[in-house]
Amino acid sequence: MREANHLSQTESETKGKVLLFGATGNLGKAIAKELVSQHYDLTVVVRNQQKAKDLSAITSKYVVANIADANSLIGICNGFDIVVSALGKSVSPNDKSKPSFRDIDLNANSAVLNEALKSGVKKFVYVSAYESEKHLDLEYFKVHHEFSEKLKQSGINYSIIKPPAIFCAFIDMIKMAQNGKLVTIGSGDKKTNPIYEGDLAKVCVDAISITNTTIEAGGKNIYTRKQLNEIIQQRVDASKKIRTIPLGLMKFALLLFKLFDRNSYDKFAFFTAVYQHDTIAPQIGGMKFEDYIDNKVKNIR
Repeated sequence: MREANHLSQTESETKGKVLLFGATGNLGKAIAKELVSQHYDLTVVVRNQQKAKDLSAITSKYVVANIADANSLIGICNGFDIVVSALGKSVSPNDKSKPSFRDIDLNANSAVLNEALKSGVKKFVYVSAYESEKHLDLEYFKVHHEFSEKLKQSGINYSIIKPPAIFCAFIDMIKMAQNGKLVTIGSGDKKTNPIYEGDLAKVCVDAISITNTTIEAGGKNIYTRKQLNEIIQQRVDASKKIRTIPLGLMKFALLLFKLFDRNSYDKFAFFTAVYQHDTIAPQIGGMKFEDYIDNKVKNIR
């Protein structure tokens, strides 16, 4: 492990020393920015020095570690007051990495928690999943719930943040819309309120000062799954149609995925499940989904 040079900001001017895991993801970057904005002394955990360079505009302090290797994490929390974990395997269909949801969302986070406990960390903030306790038959939700329970029982002061979905999870769908491959599973009439990662980051950082809490946090507006797809398609290319996959056909396809590709099965089982249930969290976020997609489409063009 290697830590880079410290920021010019002195420790006396900060609220505490924070070690952030998952900092290179869209949510992680937003959390990093919010931590710095709120005057925390931030160090990020990255896979390599190139990833550290990508975050250099936010902080120059980093530790290189392989979060999938518990031995790589030994002593990583020494000297830190607060750990924030946005660690989680991507649900993107484009993510072809071998580690499973269990490997990252449960095992890696558990290894981090063990190190936090050994190092006397005072606070642990974890980004979980909304209503994970209601869908324990699905690996994605099960591992989030299992780690949340482990964190609660650890004795450390915790904050668990549970969004129904995050805007950045829809970025891949812009490319799908460009190629005419955007799909709705079933009728798409179930409702949700995804939250902007910047809004969620503020919830996460504000939660550092709250003792032993679970916070459910969604966006300001509620949409059906079909409406979310329509917003994306209209802004990308209104001439292309959104495809519909009948729910029965999707469930049959899941049987095949389960036989031949467990990671893909876990992802598509997650997608299929959320299309069948309303997932509406307390409306905390401020940014509208339409404005977010407008901005992303402009940047891509």
